[in-house]
Amino acid sequence: MSKFGLALCFLYIAASALCILGSIDAGIDSKGSFVLLRLPLGLQLGALDWLGFRPLLTKMSWSVAYVSIGSLTLALLYGTGWLMGSLFKRALAASRHVR
Repeated sequence: MSKFGLALCFLYIAASALCILGSIDAGIDSKGSFVLLRLPLGLQLGALDWLGFRPLLTKMSWSVAYVSIGSLTLALLYGTGWLMGSLFKRALAASRHVR
């Protein structure tokens, strides 16, 4: 279990939850709600659009986007945290052997 990977996932989930709650509180302001809902998925949606998935994205509801794209983002964040943690442990172990 990667503590750093879990920390990255927690930060993403917390930021997403704040944006979703903010979009609900925005109520009447539909543009504000749209922007707040898009924030946690903005980079991923841009990358998928660049890869040519625009027709698929336009038919996707927010809930489906959060479940599908958000879960992939969490997997990527956990993997990144695991990799960074293992590299840090190796560097720390290597520095102990040098002394």
